[in-house]
Amino acid sequence: MSENIMAIKLFDDGVGAFLRNDFRASIKLFGQALVHDRKFALVYSSRGAAYLKTKRVKKALSDFTRAIRLDPGYARAFYLRGLAHEKTGDLALAYRDFDRAIEIDPDLEAAYRSRDYVLEKAVDDPGESEDFEMADHLEAMRVAQFSGEKKAA
Repeated sequence: MSENIMAIKLFDDGVGAFLRNDFRASIKLFGQALVHDRKFALVYSSRGAAYLKTKRVKKALSDFTRAIRLDPGYARAFYLRGLAHEKTGDLALAYRDFDRAIEIDPDLEAAYRSRDYVLEKAVDDPGESEDFEMADHLEAMRVAQFSGEKKAA
């Protein structure tokens, strides 16, 4: 996380714009945040997500890659870059990024679902997937935690 107060404020404003579906404004605000802190991996990843929403996949890939270079343990950046690779039709790179995201954060449910999806697209008859089962298990655990129940085994 950045120590630069201006970068953090602009990032927060960019997140607000993103949540209002004003992706152009969020891209601009994230860019301004990066002027103040070029090593703010979360901003690159967030701007990449906004680029992805506006179908500017090459720019998204560039930002996700930059976020990963700054923070190689950033599972969500690998996951998002996998989504961008999927949009380009490069299922092998998408699968690799989803796999890396899961390796870093085994609780990242969306990465299991996405990896399962690209596997289904790449293989004619993949059969029942362990990724799908794991994603369902993680979702059940999250629901149980949210509702105050004990963790599912």
